[in-house]
Amino acid sequence: MIRRILKFIGLALAGLVCLLVLATAWLWWSNRDLPPELLEQRYGGDDLRHVNVLGVNLAYKVEGEGPPLVLLHSHFYTMRMWQPWVDELAADFTVIRYDLTSHGLTGPDPSGDYTRARGSALLNGLLDHLGIERTAIAGSSTGGGLAWYYAAHFPQRVDKLILINAPGMPGGGNKYMERGLPAWGGYVFYLLPESIFKAFLQAPVVDKSLITDEQVHEFHQMYRRRGNRMAEFERMRAWERDDPAADLARITAPTLIMWGEQNPQLPVTDAAGFAAALVNAKRVEQRIYPNVGHVIPLEIPIESARDARRFLQGD
Repeated sequence: MIRRILKFIGLALAGLVCLLVLATAWLWWSNRDLPPELLEQRYGGDDLRHVNVLGVNLAYKVEGEGPPLVLLHSHFYTMRMWQPWVDELAADFTVIRYDLTSHGLTGPDPSGDYTRARGSALLNGLLDHLGIERTAIAGSSTGGGLAWYYAAHFPQRVDKLILINAPGMPGGGNKYMERGLPAWGGYVFYLLPESIFKAFLQAPVVDKSLITDEQVHEFHQMYRRRGNRMAEFERMRAWERDDPAADLARITAPTLIMWGEQNPQLPVTDAAGFAAALVNAKRVEQRIYPNVGHVIPLEIPIESARDARRFLQGD
């Protein structure tokens, strides 16, 4: 009797292991990498351009007429998040946007370097390619971190600066990035089905209805771009935690700080922290938006774009 029970338990465990292996294999296959050529057909749109900068094949767009304005997108998003801003601002500005490394159609950086210094070198290369000596820059979230770093280290190239829910204040930041991540963690990204990403995208915004099934599908498709998942994992592992006070003190460009009052990732008090640290900026303005979370260009695209225009066209 005991032998039969043990045999049954053994068979049940073997069956369970087999099911787990099959489920893992199915998840891996159904979430396999997608070729960039396919994603360009689906999401590249009109006038998509590429340029090789320091070994990185940057995917970018240039639209509109007027003074140049570079838009740097949020972590996990792509340059497509800026479309409402482009629609609103292209009549007055030459709008330059691109997918950061480990994102969208640009993909991984062959160097494996995802620091702000490396991002600044890539931005320099893009501006040199376009023949732009000086520009305004607006950055959202991770793009905001790159924007303030670039403005600090290349002040001669930054005319005006817009920081949107930017990271960097001591004690702030995304908790999942503050932890040490195991070297094998990136492989888990290949097992995450599309269905779980809706809650992930809804978490940082106040109005959850803004996250549509179409947006979730596009997000997951771009996430599956060949090399992006491991590159994103490496970016997360290399998250920079240094106190930015010295860099912020180097910024001279007039600066607008935009913040969502209900930001669940970076507290609204960080806006005042940035304003206090920008001691050498020619002018610092703050715009705090009630009932708005972390992704301002998605949550209130037209209002924020018009506020950006007023700041950029002001003295």
